[in-house]
Parts: sequence; C-alpha cells; structure tokens
Amino acid sequence: MKFSHAILTALLMALSSTTLAALAFDDPWSPLAPPGRTMAGFMVLSNTGDAPIALVDGESPQFGRIEIHDMIKEDGVMRMRRLEALNIPPGEDVVLASGGFHIMLMEPLTTFEAGDQIELSLIDAAGQRHTTQLEVRPR
Repeated sequence: MKFSHAILTALLMALSSTTLAALAFDDPWSPLAPPGRTMAGFMVLSNTGDAPIALVDGESPQFGRIEIHDMIKEDGVMRMRRLEALNIPPGEDVVLASGGFHIMLMEPLTTFEAGDQIELSLIDAAGQRHTTQLEVRPR
C-alpha cells in the first residue's frame, strides 16, 4: 500500500499532537501500620501535561485492593468515601494527605517495616498506568 506525502504528513501531525497524560509524584510515602492492617498512601500529584487526568483505579502487587478516597464532613463527623475518579486539571497539583484525598492500600499480602518500598500504579480513565514507589515511614 502506498501513502501520499500529504497523508503521511497529516498522520504524523496527528500523532505528534496527541499527548499522553503526564503525572509526576512528589514525596510518595505510607505510614507504617501493624501487620495485616490497611495502609494509606500520601503524596503530591502534579499533572505536567496539557490535558486533565482522571485517576480511576490503582494496583499494587503487595496489596489485594487499592482505592482512592476522600474525607468529607457529614453531620459534623468526618467520613471516608471512595471516589469514582480523582480529577487533576492540567498544570495543577493535588495533595494526598491525612484528612483529605488519599490512597487506601487494602488487604496487604506481606508485612512491612520502616524503609520498605510499596509499588503502586495509579490508572487513569484512558487506561494509562502511572507508577511510583511509596516509602514506608514510622508513624
């Protein structure tokens, strides 16, 4: 099959204008928890791309389940709720910290000590994986 120069040029321009989501991680960590207990993930997420990122899922070979959560006040009581998506606008940062947005690391498949690393992939709505390691720190 032979392509014309104009078709190839248009295809290359379309491909070059398509950007993948770019997510940067700053200071990813998790407080040490007793063996077998759910852990949390904290960090600053920065969208360094030019398109919004919607994080919808997570995976770790060291945990059975990963969820993205937020804390909200209902009837004067702080409650944790699972988010369907954590949206990060282009050029913006989202802080994941105690009392706000955070990652829940559930059903641990191993035990951890301070200094260990937790492998974590956050998955966006387009299916792209954004991978980092969280340092386990003492409480």
